[in-house]
Amino acid sequence: MSRSTGPLSGIRVADFFWLIAGPATSRILADYGADVIKIESAARVDQIRDGGVWPPPDRLTATSRNSVFNDCNTNKRSITLDLNHPEAIEIAKQLVACCDIVTNNFKGDRMERWGLGYEELRRIKPDVIMLTMPVMGTTGPYLSYGANGNGVIAAGGINFGMGFPERPPTGMGPLYSDFATPYVAASALMSALHHRERTGEGTFIDLAQFESTVGLLGPQILEYTANGSLPERRGNRSADWAPHGAYPCAGEDRWIAIAVTSDEEWVACCEAMGQHDVSADKRYATNRARLDHAAELDRLVESWTSDWDAWDLTHHLQQSGVAAGVVEDLEDMLTRDPHLRERHFEDIPGHNDGLQYITHRQPARLDGQDVPLRRPPDMGEHNQEVFEELLGISGQQYAELLADGVVY
Repeated sequence: MSRSTGPLSGIRVADFFWLIAGPATSRILADYGADVIKIESAARVDQIRDGGVWPPPDRLTATSRNSVFNDCNTNKRSITLDLNHPEAIEIAKQLVACCDIVTNNFKGDRMERWGLGYEELRRIKPDVIMLTMPVMGTTGPYLSYGANGNGVIAAGGINFGMGFPERPPTGMGPLYSDFATPYVAASALMSALHHRERTGEGTFIDLAQFESTVGLLGPQILEYTANGSLPERRGNRSADWAPHGAYPCAGEDRWIAIAVTSDEEWVACCEAMGQHDVSADKRYATNRARLDHAAELDRLVESWTSDWDAWDLTHHLQQSGVAAGVVEDLEDMLTRDPHLRERHFEDIPGHNDGLQYITHRQPARLDGQDVPLRRPPDMGEHNQEVFEELLGISGQQYAELLADGVVY
């Protein structure tokens, strides 16, 4: 599968996204074959080109890129335009006329202030699909508010539900909304493309990252509206099943997650642990009884797991029909977990810097094939290719644009 043969081949995207949630969205499109043209500016460089984790100083070169940019921008092309320059706006409109989709994740009114709002773009290309993905959407009292991922998951209620009841909310390590919202966005775009195919009509998609994050709370929202009380933070326990938690294993900071969801699984768990008599103990014989004695049951399970290697115990329990998994750190994922290394991670060569970068593949395989991944682009790497071949700008005109600071 390549860009010319992928399911989105023939679809072109004018991509004004920056930071993480946006570029992670357009990466999905690019990985599945769309021609995604990332529009950048040296006057306001995409922050994920500058931030994130870099190669060590003794291996860093002028063409090295940081890990976050690599993760979000495979398979794209890059051009540069100073959108504060009127001529750059006109070039952006020429590009839109050649595109099926236009994307951005600026604050709600930014594109309109450039003269690139949906109504203007419809006059250029009536069937254009525009996805705008600001944190708070394009209407409402928080229209002018901005945030990064950590603020979005906090405002969206995710952080409050995480942790233990006797402690403050712990929040999350990953910026979950930045990597969950893109799949909501991709679904909306596929619906819009299907609608256009049937009717010839374009679509304006207003996707608020805040609201897509709130949508992840489903059962907690229902619990509050039904009972009038805030759901309790449960740590790793379940309201419905026991034992259910993360338990210590042999070694420093090594853990296993175990989830027993039936009486039959509890018997199998006891058999796997060599604790045949415990399954018959009336305190643990039924799920209701186990929930009533969850704290002492956790201590009992800990006494079993603490002498086991986490990987050995995972395989042992899984083979016994009990859901269990190593609480993996990144070293586990990249060096010890053969499944992820075989199916999910891929090495991509850097650009003239002698380095290999590891990134994830798209989780959906089509007809058993992984989508091919190409390295992320250098800023403006495809200027001449896009301006001259796609937009028909002559070499002389391109040189003048460079000299005038419209392109740089």
